Amino acid sequence: MRELTTKEFNDLYKRNFREYFDKPLKKDGFYKKGTINFYRINKLGMIETLNFQKHREELNVNCAILPIYCGATKESITIGLRLGKFMNTRYTYWWDIKDDESMEKNMQEMLNVIQTDLYNWFNKMDNEKEILKYISISYQTIINRYITQAASMAKFKRYDEILQYVEKVKKEYMESWSEEERQKKEWLKKC
Repeated sequence: MRELTTKEFNDLYKRNFREYFDKPLKKDGFYKKGTINFYRINKLGMIETLNFQKHREELNVNCAILPIYCGATKESITIGLRLGKFMNTRYTYWWDIKDDESMEKNMQEMLNVIQTDLYNWFNKMDNEKEILKYISISYQTIINRYITQAASMAKFKRYDEILQYVEKVKKEYMESWSEEERQKKEWLKKC
């Protein structure tokens, strides 16, 4: 079997991506942004996202739920995982897409995992209690966990609970600066 040229590979990839992801995900209520991102709003008003990550001849999917969309903090307030989490192998799993046969087989498998296991996870997380539980045990850094908790409280209109997390963010942030560093920066002296 001859090796595909870069152009042939890219054309094949685009055709298969449209067939196995664009059409079915749009049918399932996702909106496509750019070439690799899909978004939809769940019943809680949170944003469910899929981000396809291609590296050479392999493909992976990052999956997340965002309490709010904010370009400045989007990485710090995600509640997420990788699609490989559902593969019973390991957290990260890269599907082989080196040729037409492997693309068709593996993209179909990925779509099946998305439409069954991932959608089940999204449905489970379409619940305030589950979201808050997941955040409290998440792998995020502590400051990002507090930011996510504050954003989630705002999303759930639990306004009286936001301030406690904002204060925790401030405390974590302030403790990350030494006394000497604080004295050198005017804006830190005011905090």
